[in-house]
This record gives sequence, C-alpha cells and structure tokens, in this order.
Amino acid sequence: MSAVSFDPTQKLIVLRLRTSFYALRILPDGQVVHVGSGPAPEGNAPMVLGNLDAYEDPNYVWDEGGRRYELPTYGDIAYHHVGLKVSFPEAAAPLGKQDANHLPVRDLRLRYLKHEIRTDAAPAYPPAHGKPARKSGVPRETLILHLRDIAYNFEVRLCYRITPELDVIERWIELHNLTKMHVTIESLAFGTVHFPQGTYELTRTAGSWSREFIPVRQNIEQGETVLSQFGINTGHAFNPFYLVSPRGKTTEHAGEVYFGALAFSGNWALRFEALPTDAVRVYGGYEPTGFGMVLAPGESHTTPAFVHGYAGDGFGGASRRLHAFTRDYILPGFDDGQCRPVLYNSWEATFFKLSVDGQIQLARSAAEMGVELFCMDDGWFGDRRNDHAGLGDWIVSKAVFPDGLQPLVDEVKRLGMRFGLWVEPEMVNPDSDLYRKHPDWVLHYPGRPRTEMRFQLILDFGRPEVVEYIYNALAALLQTYDISFFKWDMNRYATEPGSVAGSAIWQKHVEGLYGIMDRLRKNFPKLDIQSCSGGGGRVDLGILARCDQAWTSDNTDAQDRTYIEDGFSLAYPPRVMESWVTHEHNLHHASLDLRFDVAMRGALGIGTKIDQLSAEERVHYKRKITFYKKIRPVVQNGNLYRLAMVQDGGASVWQSVTPDGSQCVYSVVVIHQLQGHHLPTYRLKALQPGAIYRITDETGAELARYSGSQLMGLGIHGDSRFGGAGCAVRSRTLLLERVS
Repeated sequence: MSAVSFDPTQKLIVLRLRTSFYALRILPDGQVVHVGSGPAPEGNAPMVLGNLDAYEDPNYVWDEGGRRYELPTYGDIAYHHVGLKVSFPEAAAPLGKQDANHLPVRDLRLRYLKHEIRTDAAPAYPPAHGKPARKSGVPRETLILHLRDIAYNFEVRLCYRITPELDVIERWIELHNLTKMHVTIESLAFGTVHFPQGTYELTRTAGSWSREFIPVRQNIEQGETVLSQFGINTGHAFNPFYLVSPRGKTTEHAGEVYFGALAFSGNWALRFEALPTDAVRVYGGYEPTGFGMVLAPGESHTTPAFVHGYAGDGFGGASRRLHAFTRDYILPGFDDGQCRPVLYNSWEATFFKLSVDGQIQLARSAAEMGVELFCMDDGWFGDRRNDHAGLGDWIVSKAVFPDGLQPLVDEVKRLGMRFGLWVEPEMVNPDSDLYRKHPDWVLHYPGRPRTEMRFQLILDFGRPEVVEYIYNALAALLQTYDISFFKWDMNRYATEPGSVAGSAIWQKHVEGLYGIMDRLRKNFPKLDIQSCSGGGGRVDLGILARCDQAWTSDNTDAQDRTYIEDGFSLAYPPRVMESWVTHEHNLHHASLDLRFDVAMRGALGIGTKIDQLSAEERVHYKRKITFYKKIRPVVQNGNLYRLAMVQDGGASVWQSVTPDGSQCVYSVVVIHQLQGHHLPTYRLKALQPGAIYRITDETGAELARYSGSQLMGLGIHGDSRFGGAGCAVRSRTLLLERVS
C-alpha cells in the first residue's frame, strides 16, 4: 500500500508514516500549502482531513492570509524570510516605458503543474562508493511536486522521500532553468518545515573546539533564531540538527518532538522563524551569506537533503529514529551485528617523534591487550617533523622510514591488526613542495593576505586538477601499502575563500571532498574512513554517508566527554562515536575505570602511552577491552535510552538494548553529587517483562538477577551497589542478559 495518498476533490496529498502524517494541499490558484503534521491515528485507521478551507482564513498580514507555503518564495512573500529567492535579469514580457529601471526581476511565484511518485529519486551527493547502506536497496516512495513560475519558464520540484517505519521524510529541491537567460539564485533552502501553531522550545547543541555538542535548550521567541556555519566543514559551534517540542510539555520519554537534520558538510543554516501569530517554521539549507548561485540556460541544481520527522515518545524517541535512520540508510554498508574495531592511535604517545622501532613497540603492546586497528598519526610524511611544514606532500618520509612503511605494516598485520594512517588532504603548509610548485592552488584573493591558521592554507577544491592530485596521492598510498583506515582530519576554518569556482566554492569544496572519498572507497573496498575536523567539526548526515565513524572531540578528558557524549547522542548513534581512553591526568584526574566506562559507550579507542604501562595496568586494559568486545554489539547496534543526562542532575545514565530486549548494557557516570545525596533508581526500558535477567560486570561475576518487569518498574534494586554513593566521580558498566 502506498504511503502517499491523493484526494482529488480537496487536492489533498497525505504522507502516511508509521506513527505520524504530513499533509499538503494544492489550492485552486496552484499554490501548494502545508496543511499539518503530527501524530497519525493508531493502527491502519485512515487519515481523514476535512473542511480544509478554514485553515486558509485570513488572520492578518503576518500569516500570508493563513497560508503556510510548502516553499515560501520571494515574490509571494516579501516581508520575512523565504526558502528561495531568485533574480531574473530580463523581463518575461515586453518592457513598458521606464520599466528597464526595475530590472532585475527579483520575484518568483510558483504554481502547481503536476505530481508523481517515484522510487529512484535521490537528493544531491548520493554516495557513489559502492558500499550502500544496509537498507538503501529497499524501495522507498518519493513524492515529487512539479511547480513553475507564473511567467518565466523556471521550474522547481519539491521532493519528499518517505521512510515510514522511522517517521522520517527526506526533503530536497530541484531547480531547472528552462529560460534563455542566466538566473541568479540568491538564497536556497533544501526545504521548509512548518510546526503546528503554538509556542515551542528548541533543543540543540553548542560549543567550540574541545567542547563540542554541549546540549542547549531555549525558547523559540518571536523573530528568528539562527544556527549556521560559514565555511567548508560542518563546524564546532553548532551542529545541523534540532529537536523542537511544545514549550514545557516534553520529557526524555514522553511528549511530542519535531526533529530534523541536514545532510551537508559545508555552509549550512537552520533558521527558526516565529511570527506574531505563533506560526513557527524552520528553513534548512545553504547559509545565504556569500551565497550566489548562477544557473545558465538549461542548467539545473539539486540540493542535499533536509531530513525531518515526528516522534510522540519524547526526545529519546526522536533520537532513536535519527539513530536508526543513520544506521540503516546513511552509513556505508555493514552486516547486521558487524561492529567497529577497537582502535589504537599513536598520537598522544609519540606526537611528531616517530620511528619504525617506536611504532612497532606500540603496535606490539596494543595487540597484546586486544586492539584490532593500529593507526599511526601525524608526522609520517614529507618534512613533517612539526606542524609548520609538509602538509600536501603525501609521500612517506625517508628520514623517518628509510624502508618505507612496509616493515611497520608487515608487523602490524603479523600481530593480527589492521593498519591505518592519519591524513589531512584538504590542507597545505606554505613550507611544502606542493605549495612551492603551485602557490595558486589555495583559496585566496589576488593581492590580498593569505591568512594562515596552524601554519596552514586550504587547497582550492574548485580546481579539478587539485581534486585529482589529492585523489592520486592517497590512491598511491593505498596501492603501495595494505592500509584499511584513514583518519581524515581538517583543522581550520576558511578565510579569503577566493576560488576559480567563485561563490560556488561552498558547494564545490564539499563536492570535491565527497568525490575523493567515494572514489577511494570504490577502488579500495577495504578502506574505512573516520571523519575528523579538529575533533567534532565535521559530523553530519552528508559526511557520514562516506565515513564509518567520527572523532567526537579532541578533548579526551573523561569528565568533559560525558557532557559531549550526551549531546552527541541527541542526533547521532553511538556506533559512529569514536572515544579514546587516554592518560590518568588530563584536564581532571580520572581513574582507569572512569576512562573506560566513558569510552566504551561508542567505538572504543586507546590513545595512551601503552608501552609505558605497568604490568598491572596492562592486565586491567586487556580485561576492559575483552569486556567491551562482549558488550559492543549491543552498544553499537542497539537502541539507546538516555535514563539521565549529566547536565540535569550530575549523572549520565545510558541503557543500550537489543531490538528484542534480550540484552542490554547499563552505563552510569556520576560527575558531581552532593555529599549525603543518593542518586535515584533509574527505571530501565524496552526489556521483556516476563524474562529474568542476569547482571554481570567486566569480570563476569554475577551481581544479581531481576525480572524485566522489576527492572522497568523499579530499576536496578540497590543501585548504589553498582554505582556507589557519596560525592566522588565514579562510573560503572554492566551487562544484562536474559537467562529465562
């Protein structure tokens, strides 16, 4: 049965999802308006909507006569924000006297032509690496509305791809310039989402380098609330997702949430607009500052996707839908049950002081404790003995590795591990052979300063020859050595974005980046990629379609990471969250138990000087890694329930549970607690009520047995036995397994 229904009498189109609906209508004058969205009737009960003309009754000017345009354009609207603004250099009809003074025509009024349903449509930048997501082969319906301007032969298609089981809609826009003139696109959203009229609050994340993904909740007040990133990465300050809920009415486990995320790694914006009438909408798309797209006659443009949906079971329900959508339809393909490997990265052990013997010693120590992937970080190439030189020269340094990387790779493979490398392909040091040969290959404006950050400039991916050079340099490494992992870094923001591509550099850079990754993965199928941008500066649904995991933050302090992980989990699944165990003395003193308990919540990594650990510490590491391998199928592929967030009461409590409820992992991290105050007992979720569960720790010792109904009704009895009491920072990770 189709998820799209059309009522020709009312000209009503309804998208029916598992627990929600989304409805739009074609008015007699051809305008397409949003009717409503939210909870659908339970079961298979039909979605009946009537007397729709009442929703178009005029209120006053701010409501556009009561109309909520599916794509507000500058023309139909001229007094607040719009999703699309277009400039035509010539008139569509013969000019009257003095009319030439009124050019260009900055007016677009789109009217309905037809609609169709397809199963082969896709937004911009679909992955071309040949490793489709787990369910991407499952046919999904896409509603496509064909619209045309009232005078110009300029067409726009509004696309809605539906994933019913997750209450998710992917929106994108296709522009088709069928005129005989060059048309300028001044601003462009991927879609506009209207919320039911009312007052709302916005849950999002904010921060900076080393404190990414800190949860923030704020009211959406009259006016505009803007989250945006200027540049060629996703950004540290904000991340392109949101959770919007009725003000003061939604909790982690109950209440309505409208959620959304953008699948683009460049200059993006989410603009939340609240009108005086309590009409609230969000525009998601390209950041308009510095944006200027010109479509030549006959040229088209397709935007990336704006993913959005509805959850009726609180913030946690919205997160689980986004997590499942990412696992099933975004991440490069992996088999059910397949897990991300335990990684060791050599950076904090050696920094730039690399040697063959030193790396081999680290590799042997890593293999002994159970590491599966050994990644050598910065300093292995060119004249890269510090961060002043060498970027761009992706050739193994003879000074450090006189026989190349082969001796190290051979030893890593002999030890039973995979081998990986750190790279930063989008950057160049002025002190490099590449820059000396091609100083014109960087973003810059002629005769203007070239601002360096971290002694780096950014390569101009608007030049096809630059993109080809980077691809060939990385491909040569993969052809020479058995490399199965790149930690792909990007360590600065864009300044002076002058390019041969002009203002299109914002799209061209992302297009070049995605293209290189796709080609590498297609031609070297064993390659995995980790997205890193000075930590968590490039995490979004667009880059995750090419990458298997993301470096969440350069801040590896366990206490700080707890806040970061809570925020990251609002939108992204633990499977992609790379988290390291590092040194005892970081920003805070942290026990080994705390460091592991925090890092084991996602894809586990080790970053300490493991060759300097005591015998006792090595045993402890090995025991922890062995335990993690036992629990990681649940952690990485299960459903996450946040039972508590550290910002709300000092403790972060996560429960990851298999879809059938037979296993779960209980993780508690207490960051601050008043002396004499006892934590509440947290009720578990999604277990089998009649089943009996055995609770074990990392040693395999059985701590208790409880029924599923007791665990969901009362929590883990005597929780202090498993988390402790008092005011010290502490943590615990437990495995619960059904035994009967």
